[in-house]
Amino acid sequence: MEGKILSFVLFLLVMTGTPGPGNMAMLAIGQTSGFVSAVPFLIGATMGFAAVNALVACGLGEAFSIWPTTAQILRVLGGLYILYLAVKILRMQAAPPDHARRLRLFEGMLIHPLSPKSWAMSVAAYSQFMPTGNVGPEVGAVFVFAFLVFQVTFHSLWCAAGAGIYAMLKNNRARLAINSCLVALMLGATLYALAA
Repeated sequence: MEGKILSFVLFLLVMTGTPGPGNMAMLAIGQTSGFVSAVPFLIGATMGFAAVNALVACGLGEAFSIWPTTAQILRVLGGLYILYLAVKILRMQAAPPDHARRLRLFEGMLIHPLSPKSWAMSVAAYSQFMPTGNVGPEVGAVFVFAFLVFQVTFHSLWCAAGAGIYAMLKNNRARLAINSCLVALMLGATLYALAA
């Protein structure tokens, strides 16, 4: 049992801590406008991923094997949404600070439900590490809470790293150049996840 818990923790560390669409978005947003203004998006992203995990714990993850077209539709929608975020982040960086429209809670809520990587990660974790058979709702609650702790931690750390870049760079051209690189990495991480 202890080995399974350790394996689950290592899985969560790797899957939520490494660069992916969500973490790269948090890095880019933090670098665009600082940590505090990214908090609504961070809260939304956390709520969205908690919803994905709750739905997987309730058995909805099976929908992708029953209806494979659903996964393909999700890939297209997820790719389009990340492209929308990329354009919005670049426009935020290019706009004067008092005119930049910050990302909202609702926009954060969409990033994980529209990400095939988030669904695949959740389904893999639940099928490998959670007990099978007739289990109570507490198993799903533990699953959702464990992901929640790791996701909030790492999304916050990536956003704080971006905010550190924001504070360090005083020149707007330098900020825009760095931001463009981060947005390109966000798009690259998304394309990689979609191709996998």
